[in-house]
Amino acid sequence: MKLTLDASRRGVNLALGLTMAIGMALVTSCAHWPPLGQESTAGVGLEPAPPAPGEQSRQGSGVAAEGAAPAGLDPVATDLGQPTPQWVKQASLVLLLADVEAALESVQQIVQAAGGDLINLQDDRSSTGLAHQITLTLRVPEAQLTSVLAAIRPLGTVQRQSLTVEEVSTQLVDLEARVKNLRQSEQALLNIMERSGEIAQVLEVARELSTVRDSIERLAAQQQNLQRQVAYSQIDLTLQSPVADLPPLRPMDEILGHTWQVATRSVQSVTVAGLKMGLWLLAYSPYLITLVALLYGGYRLGVRRFGTSPPGNGEGA
Repeated sequence: MKLTLDASRRGVNLALGLTMAIGMALVTSCAHWPPLGQESTAGVGLEPAPPAPGEQSRQGSGVAAEGAAPAGLDPVATDLGQPTPQWVKQASLVLLLADVEAALESVQQIVQAAGGDLINLQDDRSSTGLAHQITLTLRVPEAQLTSVLAAIRPLGTVQRQSLTVEEVSTQLVDLEARVKNLRQSEQALLNIMERSGEIAQVLEVARELSTVRDSIERLAAQQQNLQRQVAYSQIDLTLQSPVADLPPLRPMDEILGHTWQVATRSVQSVTVAGLKMGLWLLAYSPYLITLVALLYGGYRLGVRRFGTSPPGNGEGA
């Protein structure tokens, strides 16, 4: 009986030992197995099953993203609430040319073809007529500014040119917000005026409404002016003709010799004029002598007829 129990115990222990050994072997082999979908096919002759279409696209996009990431990706455009840049452009150009009038006509044709306007013109000429300058103020669409300047430059020699650009995006946004708030205030005042029944309160609201509307008109005018400056760029153009150089001074002896010649000619001219006058008087001398005689005779006759008595006779009476 005792031998039977010992034999059964040894059988149970042997079974437990075999079970544990088999379990450890299974655990070790599972640790070396590849994941699902990627079973090794070495020595089997079977190809792995292709992945599903959705899984393939995801794997392809993932591989592409992993390969492109080190090279640097383009930044993703995000809306940060920044206003669109608005620019006010003003150009200045000075040209030196021979025919200013012809250049002026060409400039007007270029500006009209671009859809612009001539808003100011000033024509200056020197007293001697040697220097001629025309100053123009042009307004052209902002998109045509570069092409207009490129068409004007070949008309003459560029002496000076400049381009000033100012960003007014913040100013436009600020004006728009202020006008919007003032219009809301205007509507609120109108609602108060409709509900109010007291005359004093109505008058107070009316005064406040007038102030708000004045502010709206002023800010709206500023906004429109700024938008017009953004849409149309300004060009300050100056057309100049070259000024002739003054001749150098002549030598002193040449100046004195020329002066002496002019003086002697003047003396000759005066002498000739005096001789001519004497000849004229000599030719008219009979008439002059007769006229003088008649005047003298008339004077003597008048003295005799209307003359007074000598002073001595008057005192004796």
